[in-house]
Order: sequence, then structure tokens, then C-alpha cells
Amino acid sequence: MSGLTLCIDPAQRLRRLTPRGAAHAAPDASLELDPTASEPARSWEDQRTLVLLDGWIEGCDHAPPRRLIDALLDEDWAAAGATLETLDGDFVLLIHDKASERWLIVNDLLGRRPLYLLARPGAILVSRDIACAVAADPDRATDPLGAAEMLLFGHGLGERTPWRAIALLAPATLLRIDAEANTERRTLARLGFETPHSDTSLDQQAAVLADHFITACERLSRRADTPVLALSGGLDSRAVAAGLAAIGTPFSCASMARAGWYAASEQRLAATVAQHLDRPWHCFEVPPSTGADYLRLLRIKQGLNDLDLAFHLPFFDHLRARYGSTMSYVTGDGGDKLLPDLGAGLALRDARAACDYIVARRGRFTLDQCAALVGLERAGLERALRAHFAAYPEDEGNALHARFLIHERARRWLFEGEDRNRHWFPSLTPFYSTPFLRAALAAPRALKRDYRLYRALLERLDPTLAALPRAGVPGALGSPRFFIHHRLETLAKAHPRPARRLQQLIRRRRGLDPRAPLIGLLRHQLEHSPELDPDAWHPILATASQRPRTQLLALLNLATQLDPARGATGLAAWRDQPLP
Repeated sequence: MSGLTLCIDPAQRLRRLTPRGAAHAAPDASLELDPTASEPARSWEDQRTLVLLDGWIEGCDHAPPRRLIDALLDEDWAAAGATLETLDGDFVLLIHDKASERWLIVNDLLGRRPLYLLARPGAILVSRDIACAVAADPDRATDPLGAAEMLLFGHGLGERTPWRAIALLAPATLLRIDAEANTERRTLARLGFETPHSDTSLDQQAAVLADHFITACERLSRRADTPVLALSGGLDSRAVAAGLAAIGTPFSCASMARAGWYAASEQRLAATVAQHLDRPWHCFEVPPSTGADYLRLLRIKQGLNDLDLAFHLPFFDHLRARYGSTMSYVTGDGGDKLLPDLGAGLALRDARAACDYIVARRGRFTLDQCAALVGLERAGLERALRAHFAAYPEDEGNALHARFLIHERARRWLFEGEDRNRHWFPSLTPFYSTPFLRAALAAPRALKRDYRLYRALLERLDPTLAALPRAGVPGALGSPRFFIHHRLETLAKAHPRPARRLQQLIRRRRGLDPRAPLIGLLRHQLEHSPELDPDAWHPILATASQRPRTQLLALLNLATQLDPARGATGLAAWRDQPLP
């Protein structure tokens, strides 16, 4: 990542950070870039402006997006929004207007590159690095609603974070900040998630998507130095492999093996795909995580990546050691959000129904548990969640569900994972290329049901790969065994609470032995987290062996996250202990 940080603090309300590479310095304002960043920001300067681009915009390798910049400087918001909608890329664009001493910041349509805002009266810090925002916050006051959302979903909603003074910039948003740290926000554009009526046939839609996907792969290949594809047994990375092979891009494939996480069928399918495409493939065995791995991830993402995902870090170390510092990490991120039917499996009348369904399906805890742990009233938490979903621009329940999966689940969960990757190397995927994104969102839901459209796309890219099964699912796409399995999954999705209870009975995978190192660490972190109510978490610890691991790990993540400095002390004491 770039490590871009802008701080305007004439009132001196923020903690001073250790200076990094300065791109601009004034008495009350500084713009800094981390000199160790894996993706340095590009800059352009003339008499009127200083422009920095974190990320990429198609066609802007050697010059900034002048039409967008001119529209923003001229305050032509309609032209700025229309231009932003045409740009293909994932980016944060920063403009310093020298005459007015105003700073303008705008991000892309999806908000692919998280940008964090720490605002206090008379001061603002804008950073691509969440660690900078947390370190500069003088009191790190907790937002109970943000903390409850972290427990519930594993991420906040909208712009909310667990810290009261820190927000995440929404997609396609313009920030205008003057020399006194006065800030104005404006939404320039918005993606729609209601599928328009269309008479397009399956073949026609697949052909359109295939053309856009191949173009996206071509654009990705121009950006990727030493491309290494993270290849699993699923459909998304397989589609990317087929797309890259179709345009003749040389690339390597890498997979991860981890006991208890990835089934052996994952590696077998990945090896089959690589062999069919005649691409080199290597599987890396990842050791069990330790407290030291959790601590490293905490310092990078401050808990916005669940700590039990720390096993990715040694995998990234292996990749860098094998493929060198110039490698680009290519993934299939986004395929699962754009090509399958994102409907809930049942009719959702309105925002309230969509909210209740999402809480039932995605909630790691109940609303009662979340509210008790962070000191909220259950009714107040429920009202806040329903109000958030009611503010979505869509009216139809399944369109609201689709917006949640992309605008919240992908943006607040998956994009944070991509940002973690960028601490090692550029993280690239063709699925979020704007032309493909728009075509995929516009595809009729009827064509996406039962993975019909996904199968048709794969058959156009590589029929052999379309005939392979997906890891963990019997049969290839479209086969009777796949159809039966998928319909059972859809039925379970429509009835999340009974489906979850049945799944727990079948798997019988409960919590952890009370003597497990994680339980000791969790107890330590909770005892040093005054923001969490002991009357609520004591019963959880007392019944830890009967609870799903997801609950215990979510609680550990939040207790460690609320004050990362305090949480790091606990992790340091468990640094050599094996953890999930």
C-alpha cells in the first residue's frame, strides 16, 4: 500500500506521528508517504496543483485524469460524477489547490482502497493506513454501535468503525478540506443494485461478460510485474487463470495448504487447473499460527482483519521469498459477488425484512449478546441497524441484500483483506474492472440462478475448466449432483437459523478446551478491556467448550482491537503459543 497520510491540525488536537517521507509540509499541514510502501503513489505537479494517485486509473500511467481534476476544481459536480463513473481502476486521488490551499480527495466507485478519516474540531487526518489513524487518535474512544457491528458481522457498516472519531470514506466521495481543517463531503456517484428488465439470452450475456473479462485481464497484465495467481479449488481463481491464459500472459500459480482449513481437494483441483494450462504451480504448507502472527496482523490492520486470518502472513512471506519483490498477487476476488445470484433465497418485502434476514444469516452473536457485551440496549441496536438498511437507495428487499453483500460485505471485509495483501505486493483482480462490474450487475438474476451464467462464461473462457467440479461441491456446474447440492444450499440460505442449528448438530464442531492457549489469551484480553461488560462475557467464557469458535474468535478480535496498544501486550505474552 502507499501509506499516504494527510494531516491538517492547526488546533493541535491530534497525536504527532513519526515523520515519514514528506511530499508536502507546511506549519499546520503535512502530506506524507511511507517510503517502504509496496505501491508508491504517483505524483504530478504544476503551478496550480499537486496531484497524487494512490492506485491506478486506466489510461493514466503517465498523466493524471485531467477531466476529473478540472471538473472538481471548477466545482462542476455533475461533470465530476459523470467522469468518475467512466473511470476504470481502484484509486484514491488527492489534489492540492495551491491558490485556495484547499485539499480535494476522491475515491473510486467501489471504494476499493480503504481511506480512514480521523476528525476532531480543528483537526483532520486522512490516511490509507489505519494504524496511523489509530495512533493519532488522542483518546481512542470506542463507538459502542461500531463495536456491536464488529461482533455481529466481523466488520462495521457504512463508514462506521469501532473507534468513535475514525470513519471509513464511502465510495465515490469527494472530501474538500480547507487550511483550517473544515471539511465538506459530497457523494459524486452511486452504483445501483436493482437489476433492470432485460430480454438478453444466456449466450448473449455470457459473450458480453467474456469480452469485458478478457479486456480486464489484458489491463491487469499490463500492470502486473511477475504475476502470481492465488489458485484455489474454486471458480473465481479458475476463471482468472483461464482469462490470463486466453491472452497469452505468462503467470505462475500458488496455493496454500493448511490443516483444518483447506481440504486436500482444493490442492488437487488447483494442480489440475495449472497442469491443463501448462503453468508452473507450487503449494505452500502454512504452519499453525502463533501469538506472534496475530500480533503482526494487529499491527498492520488494527483488527480490521480478523486475527485468526494471520496464517496468510507466512504464506505471503513464502511468496515473496520464492518469486521476488517485483511480484504482483493476482486473485479471483469479486467473482463470488458478481456472477452468482445474490438473492436471499426468499422474498424480502422491505428494508426491515432485509435487515432481519441479514442479521439472522450473518450474525456471529445474537443482538441480545452484542448489545449486552458493549453496553447498549437491544432495542436501540436493532433500531440503528434497521435505520441503516432503510437508508439504502433501493426499495426491493433482494436488491438491498445485494447492496449489503457488495457495499458492506465486500467493501468492509474483502477490500480490507486486499489492503492487507498490499503490505507485501500489489493485489490485483479483473472482476472489479468497471466495464465488467457494470455488465455483471446488469445481468438478469434469472440467468445467474443455479450458476447458469457463471458456467456459460467459463465455457467461453475454457470448456475444460468449466467441466471441473468446485472444491467441496459434488459434480461440475450444471450437473445433476451440483444442481441438487446447490438447491439444498439455497434452501438453507432461505432459513438461516434452523440451517445453522442443523449444521452445528451435523458437524459437532464446538468451541475449545478450557485449557487451550486461546482461552487464556481471550480471558486476559477481556479482563483488560473495560469497554466490554464482564457480566456479559463471563458466561461466554464459562461455556466456551460449547460455543462455536467463530464467537470466541470474534470476541478476541474485538477485545484486542479496541485499544491495539493494550491488546498487543497480551499477544506479546502469548507470542509462542499455538492459536487457531
